[in-house]
Amino acid sequence: MFEFWKQPKFWLAAVLVLWLAYILGSNLEQPVTIHVVPWLLQPYLKVSTIVISSAIVGAALTLGIQFMWRRGRSSKNASQSTAASGASSSTVA
Repeated sequence: MFEFWKQPKFWLAAVLVLWLAYILGSNLEQPVTIHVVPWLLQPYLKVSTIVISSAIVGAALTLGIQFMWRRGRSSKNASQSTAASGASSSTVA
């Protein structure tokens, strides 16, 4: 049951996650300058704001792409699967 402890991938991923947590934790409240328009629009944002907004946008994009992918594939496969199941059942003895 606990075979994942023996996998090198698990330990590499654990070290990577701990390192990222350390980096984010130590730099969480430091301001970052975002250069949108030179000399006009340069807002200061905290690292935590950037991380949280990136996670929300990434999750929304992932869910949207999965929805579009499944909707496009389900309509194409529905017609093929019904025709294939009828043809295959008649050939089975």
